[in-house]
Amino acid sequence: MDASSPSSSTFRRFEIQNGLVISETGQQDADDFAADFQGLRHFANRVGATLELGDATHATLHEASFSFIFTLSEAPGQPAKAVGGMVASNVSNNDLLNAL
Repeated sequence: MDASSPSSSTFRRFEIQNGLVISETGQQDADDFAADFQGLRHFANRVGATLELGDATHATLHEASFSFIFTLSEAPGQPAKAVGGMVASNVSNNDLLNAL
């Protein structure tokens, strides 16, 4: 990873299982991730519906000082699960995926 990639100390990883956000970095981070996840997933699903692509299975958000990613794993017969992460810097999608 390059100098702008997320380091293990700044990248915060999250899991969502059946609507419950699991985080090792505290409840505030879990609440922040849940709000960002819900908003980004809603937006991505609306774009997907407009373009007739279906619901989003992953999405990223980049701002000047913030990056966010999630991926969904919805296998038939399995509980809904998602993983994602946040970092306080603007990094590439590749670096975010590698950090997951």
